[in-house]
Amino acid sequence: MNIILNPLQSNTKKGDIVLPAKSDLTGKENFLVVVANDSGKAKFDLVSSTEDLAVHVLAYGAAAGADAAAESPSENENFRAVLKGTCVPGDKLVLADPSTAADAGKLRKQPTTAGTWRLFAIAEESGVDGQYILARRVSERTTVVAP
Repeated sequence: MNIILNPLQSNTKKGDIVLPAKSDLTGKENFLVVVANDSGKAKFDLVSSTEDLAVHVLAYGAAAGADAAAESPSENENFRAVLKGTCVPGDKLVLADPSTAADAGKLRKQPTTAGTWRLFAIAEESGVDGQYILARRVSERTTVVAP
């Protein structure tokens, strides 16, 4: 935000932000995280649903209560995030199912089975499970695969 053009934007900043971790985010670098409410305070947390609006990529994790940092990539740049499964360039990437705790915050190729998915990015390279996949963020939207 340009505080010269709009002085009411004086407490904003570009780039990464630092917030306390709501849960243990140790070792979760390059996972997608959400900004969560914890008794009126903003904290980073892992996703709990494939519908979560997880627009931050964790730069460094931390134990619960300690400071963690994350960055929200814009649509004019690519980024890397942890991949669940495989993908090829052009695949739509959505959040992996967080009901498997190890997958919370990973991206995966959008399934072709019936369901509702929150599209987050497009793959820019082929990837395998656990890889830091190169992707380009798109405007988040919910997509539906009909039965």
